[in-house]
Amino acid sequence: MIYKDLANKTALITGASQGIGKAIALEFSQQKTNSLLVSRDKKKLLKVFNKIKKRTKNSQIYSCNLQNDYELYSFLKKIKKCPDFIIHNIGGTLNIKSPYSSYEDWLKVINFNFGIAVKINNFFLKDMIKRKSGRIVHISSISAVSLRGSAPYAASKSLLNSYVQTLARSIAKNNISVCAILPGALYSKGGHWDNVKKNNIAMYKDFLRHHHAIGRLGFPQEISPWVVFYCSKNVTNFSTGALINIDGGTM
Repeated sequence: MIYKDLANKTALITGASQGIGKAIALEFSQQKTNSLLVSRDKKKLLKVFNKIKKRTKNSQIYSCNLQNDYELYSFLKKIKKCPDFIIHNIGGTLNIKSPYSSYEDWLKVINFNFGIAVKINNFFLKDMIKRKSGRIVHISSISAVSLRGSAPYAASKSLLNSYVQTLARSIAKNNISVCAILPGALYSKGGHWDNVKKNNIAMYKDFLRHHHAIGRLGFPQEISPWVVFYCSKNVTNFSTGALINIDGGTM
């Protein structure tokens, strides 16, 4: 599906070097939307950039560690114009999974899944409000609802969902829409479920049997069209604050 209103717009995408972020960048390039791609892995970013540069005129890459505030704000200051769309895809467990983790470790996971998004939004919101337009999409997780798996990660995504809804209400009058997409378990090469499938096939099959009604994992390419659709004019601001599950009928 092509949305003509997205051509020549600009989308900032965090965690853009692989998985959902990469899929979103490729999906936006089909719309001729310029992307500002952010990730720590410059080599992977360049591979994504090389795939989209022929379709877009002003896409750029930024290699930095967004967990480091100095690098985060140095990167933000390089962006000369407020993007039309902000896509928050950065997040993960940081291999911190126990509810008994130290407070310092909890804060690391909260910052990774929630804090970075707040800092980036706050940096651009004044310009969006002045412009009276913008779409902000956060990639959350069904873990925010089920609270399964890593306790700090699930709690952080739950906090993110609450933030999305309260932020959406406060800026709705400014024609800025905010949402969160909650993916179910996804497969990507080298990712968590790829490793589980290779090393513990019994666990992999048991998870699918008990938790995914469709009997398989999802793919990043099944999430990215929803992000692009939300940024198009086909979606009105009546959808602001929405928490959108895309999870294979998770049980």
